[in-house]
Amino acid sequence: MKKLQSILWMAAAGFLATACETPTQYEYVRLSDAACTFLADGNIPKAIEVAASGPWSAETGASWLTVTEEAEGIVLAAADNKADSERRTEITIACGQATARITVIQMAPEHRTNRYRILKTFDMGAVLSKNGRYAAGNVKTVRTDDVWENRPTVIDIETDEWIQFGPLPDDLYCIEVPFAVSDEGTVFFYDSNTNGCIGFDISGNAFTPKAPAGQTTIPQVQSISADGRIWVGWGHQPGNLYQPIRWIDGEPEILPVPPLNFRDAPYVTGVTARGCSANGSVIYGSTWDNLDFGMLYWKEGKVDWVGSDVREVETVQIDNGIGETIDYRLVNGMIATAEYTKISPNGRWIAGAYRTEKLAGNDIARTQYPAFFNTETGKTTIVTDFGEGYASHATDDGLGIILLGTFLPSSGIVYDIEHQVSLGSVEEWVSDNYGIIIPTGYITYITPDRSRLMGNVLESTAVGTRVVSWYVAPPLEK
Repeated sequence: MKKLQSILWMAAAGFLATACETPTQYEYVRLSDAACTFLADGNIPKAIEVAASGPWSAETGASWLTVTEEAEGIVLAAADNKADSERRTEITIACGQATARITVIQMAPEHRTNRYRILKTFDMGAVLSKNGRYAAGNVKTVRTDDVWENRPTVIDIETDEWIQFGPLPDDLYCIEVPFAVSDEGTVFFYDSNTNGCIGFDISGNAFTPKAPAGQTTIPQVQSISADGRIWVGWGHQPGNLYQPIRWIDGEPEILPVPPLNFRDAPYVTGVTARGCSANGSVIYGSTWDNLDFGMLYWKEGKVDWVGSDVREVETVQIDNGIGETIDYRLVNGMIATAEYTKISPNGRWIAGAYRTEKLAGNDIARTQYPAFFNTETGKTTIVTDFGEGYASHATDDGLGIILLGTFLPSSGIVYDIEHQVSLGSVEEWVSDNYGIIIPTGYITYITPDRSRLMGNVLESTAVGTRVVSWYVAPPLEK
């Protein structure tokens, strides 16, 4: 036993001797920031804290970036960037064998790069004029006495100037969704006080559109031609049936409609006009009868169904729920959601969804795919490669915007309609063509020359998901 105790004591003594030896010092460098970005000019120097195990030094090879070493760390100062592109460099901080790096990026001058603006201050999204001169939306705030106020806003894209009207309290105009803005600055919003719309000219003068004879409610203007002379939208005839309207120089006329609705039955709710081409010569809209949403268009004084070449109506028998068999019409055809930008600026393409209906027992099985209708050839292109969804817009030269999913889509695809091939996600396409990284979202409108575009991104908030608009525009002129 004594021998075993002696062995244990010797082992413990050896362990204590080892534990008391002085370890080799650990070398390290820690930074408060591993990357920073400077604007092209007018920058304030940036401080970065450095913590190290011993004396340290900073090194950079860029002549445009000055690095000043101080007790707490380093201070970076960037010279103005007069080049045509961004520039970047790395700073290395060394302490013995330990190193750390800081990536420094300086943007190109804004007058040489495309601009990206996200419009989070707008209450319910934004709209872009047909040629991209103006964007518009509403800023809604609450006063200390709990009264909500509105500031209708028009943004001059060429100068970045914000032109605001008001404040206007909700009890005067309860402004919500922006409908349309023209290239001369006329803008229309939904006014929930009247269930109609309120318009403002570029000077801030408010007005309501004239109703056709026989209508007593304030109409809704949903789209405007580039020059502001033609408006399209809808109003209510007596009996509350929607009627599509076109205004020319402020004077309204009711547009013709097919004799029967999308299901070849009498109208239940009526027809709306939703959008128009840049010159106002081609208009699209929809029936708004329960599950119809059948898409129509007006061109050269005539009305027809969008996708008339693929529209099919079949009568089947179903149980009405009280033991009676009734006739029901199934329709395969193009339907519309409520966007105002589904038409290309020249009116050649109209974007929507091709929906099929099949009888499944006593239920109706429905599927819908993105689709594009050519108003010149009368042919429909149905896209099934990406699953269910719909199309939100098309360009004059046949690029379509496909939205994935059928409810609150959060991402999109740019699609070559003629060649039926994907050009990548909206983010990839914008990055490739405009050199800007945008959040995941989708495009709602592209100007005829492709120099400007607007889109939406979904944002989660404490009260739910909201739609936030953004736009890309050419660089500002200095």
